[in-house]
Amino acid sequence: MTDTAPRLSLAERDRRHRLVAQRMGEAGIEILVLPASTARWEQTMADSRYLTSIGGFGTESLAIFAPGHGATAYVFNRAGYWKHAQDWVADVRDGRNRWADNVRERLGEIGFSTGRIGISGLGGLTRSPDGIVPHRTVARLAASFPNAELVDATGLMAQIRAVKSDEEIAVIERATAIAEAMAARVLALKPGATERTAYAAMIETLLLEGGELPAMLLLGSGPGLDHGSFVAGTRPLEAGDLIVGEIEGRYLGYSGQIVRPAVLGRATPDYREVFDVVRAVFDDVLAALKSGASLMGVVRIYEDAVARHGKGRCQTAFPLMHARGLGDEVPLVLSAEELAEAGDTELQKGMAFVLKPRVRRDAIGVQVGDMVVVGDGGGRRLGRAPLSILEVPWA
Repeated sequence: MTDTAPRLSLAERDRRHRLVAQRMGEAGIEILVLPASTARWEQTMADSRYLTSIGGFGTESLAIFAPGHGATAYVFNRAGYWKHAQDWVADVRDGRNRWADNVRERLGEIGFSTGRIGISGLGGLTRSPDGIVPHRTVARLAASFPNAELVDATGLMAQIRAVKSDEEIAVIERATAIAEAMAARVLALKPGATERTAYAAMIETLLLEGGELPAMLLLGSGPGLDHGSFVAGTRPLEAGDLIVGEIEGRYLGYSGQIVRPAVLGRATPDYREVFDVVRAVFDDVLAALKSGASLMGVVRIYEDAVARHGKGRCQTAFPLMHARGLGDEVPLVLSAEELAEAGDTELQKGMAFVLKPRVRRDAIGVQVGDMVVVGDGGGRRLGRAPLSILEVPWA
């Protein structure tokens, strides 16, 4: 079998396994069950992939981790491929989505009958607050292990994944470079193209640059837009249209998201003025992303920067930033309500975000975004392309 899948190092695997085992011990958890879920572009399978490296292209993989026994991965089928395509987990089995049976089988092999089973995904995910684990799975596990306690391990895994290692940050940089290559494809658009033409070119670039599917791609076109849509349209693009949205490169499961507005032709002076404001705001907020800073403090700097650079004529708008990485990370600031809940959260060195301030002035809204990482003295951009308006030559 051809070995074609890119890999993280075994040292990174060992670091993760040690850290997760330590946190499990602190929480009194003997067994960790990490669900198979390809929802939200596989963001909800981040925990399983974090410990096994198995995922991508729709692969469903349940992970069971027991310190002292290592990790076992149950994929839906075609386990043979994953036994050769990665070197993190030797025990890879066909599971056929019989997840409760899979857990019961593995725990029976290691002689587990009493203690705590931590299940990630029971609830409280940032984009799936009601959880992603089927009720039937939980009920069957409870019946199979009457002397065990089932506990929610969602928060445990979210906090572990929130701080990225140097190797993870390098992977996010690679994903961001892929996103930048995808965005550059709009510069080759010609009259007669549609949103679907742009979408297809970007997905082709994602794959040719070594990325993987699924990857989130939101595109919108037309006059006066400031955000894209989930479904690409078929309307022919016209001179003066804006092409806006969120472009995600994806590499080894990690997301590198950028926001780059494009215009077919030349940007108007008013649009360029607002863009210059949001670009200056980006720099001010980036400098504020220091270890120890609070989310609320960062948002205050955002608000002050918009007022200062916009000379009192511009308004802020959510979202400002949210954590990105292998899945739907924490923390995030997508709304005023979420800010109220998470505003006291302290940033830590190694947290990665897509920073994407949006600024409005009258009817004009502009957003620009890039992947950034928190540092001791401020944030660092992970992208390398200029944060500028992409002006597409248009006859």
